[in-house]
Amino acid sequence: MKKTLLALTLTLFTAAAAQAHSLWINAFESHAHTPPHVMVSLGWGHALPMDDILNSPNGRVELDRFELIDPAQGKTVLLLPTAQEAKPSGTARDFDVFPGDLAAQKVAFKADSAPGVYQFSATTKPTFYTQYVDTKGKERMQLKPRDEVKDLDKTLMSVKFQAFAKSYTTVGKWTRPEPLGHGLEIIPRTDLSDLRAGDLVEVDVLFYGKPLTATAKSIEYITAHSAGFGQSDGFALFSYIMDGKAQFRVQNAGQWMISVNHKDDVTPDGPLKDLMGKADQVYHAASLTFTVK
Repeated sequence: MKKTLLALTLTLFTAAAAQAHSLWINAFESHAHTPPHVMVSLGWGHALPMDDILNSPNGRVELDRFELIDPAQGKTVLLLPTAQEAKPSGTARDFDVFPGDLAAQKVAFKADSAPGVYQFSATTKPTFYTQYVDTKGKERMQLKPRDEVKDLDKTLMSVKFQAFAKSYTTVGKWTRPEPLGHGLEIIPRTDLSDLRAGDLVEVDVLFYGKPLTATAKSIEYITAHSAGFGQSDGFALFSYIMDGKAQFRVQNAGQWMISVNHKDDVTPDGPLKDLMGKADQVYHAASLTFTVK
């Protein structure tokens, strides 16, 4: 049992780096009628645009916030999916049926809606994992910060995990979106509202507001894929992050996702100093989705 708990914990972080059980936002514009509207929902799992329910027994995630940020940085709270683990609503010899809640909702714009870029933002609740030896010599794991574990004698692993996701829709002319202050954040420097296959997409990647960059200590990079390029074959485009910047060329029309994962140590004088005593390392994941015409 102890080995199983440790294996499951390590698998979580290894999987995150391989884009397993990623979190993303689906934002599909409809211009069939004027003014247009956007159908927005959350994605969770392995494959765009829909792979699993967020409260799946195979691996679930609980959201802290799901918001729509207007061009003036005003925030509107969007409906959150249930966090309670899904139970089958029907069973048969060959399968179970689970009710799904992907936070699907419609954002309907108005004739006088403010022009500019509207940002969809999702943030998971921080999750702490503390692997330790207790005062009786037994190896245990708790989903708590280290300073909340009462019977800790020796720490084996102490980490925090959090994921962030963004997508955009544009009313009128594209303007460069402002950072939202996510712990790990992908910000486009390219107009995402009118992309075609073959276009270059450039992004900034920030870790707590500072440019992330590849170093000898940590090779930082983004990956990018779509349902029509890479996903079905299990590969993605790759670009190093240098001085907070990365780029790639989209290969086909359809929905694309950029992902980045970053691990950092908690130090007394670093950006994670508020976590001293709670965790030794932080794992962050971020995604950005957009549509190529």
